[in-house]
Amino acid sequence: MYTRCLKCRDNGFTLMEVLVVVSIIAILASILIANFGQARVNAKNKAIRTSLSEVQLALEVYKAQNSRYPSATGGYPSALSVLVPSFIQRLPDAAESANSSCSFVYTSDGSGSYYKLTAQNCYGGATNQATGIGANDEFARCPSTCGGTGVCSPSALNFYESMAVYSIGAECL
Repeated sequence: MYTRCLKCRDNGFTLMEVLVVVSIIAILASILIANFGQARVNAKNKAIRTSLSEVQLALEVYKAQNSRYPSATGGYPSALSVLVPSFIQRLPDAAESANSSCSFVYTSDGSGSYYKLTAQNCYGGATNQATGIGANDEFARCPSTCGGTGVCSPSALNFYESMAVYSIGAECL
């Protein structure tokens, strides 16, 4: 018969108990890291949207003062350098995007009557229209009214990863 020493104490944990605790901690940590990663992508997507809205406002104020939008000569960002610092503190930077292939394209007609600023491939974490920018989104590169053909086709240039702000008349460019 086994008798236990009443003065003896088992101090410490068994190897099995330690492995179970470490496994639980590892599982919880992996879940948290995944959630923080997605939160970071969502924050960067919202930051790009906010930056585009700020540029849109700056362009409208510029037009109110100069009766035209800036020319697209020189492309982005040099075409919009006339906005800094009088109309906007700084222009959006592709490095701020959650998508490493992000680039900005500014187009305008020669008379400055319309413009379109497109953030191509700047929406991170999107795999299709359901997870990215859809045709009915406020920042859709081409709204649903464009008919979905040519440049505005949902399959063109990863449509769901691109955002845009534009003046009236430039929606479907």
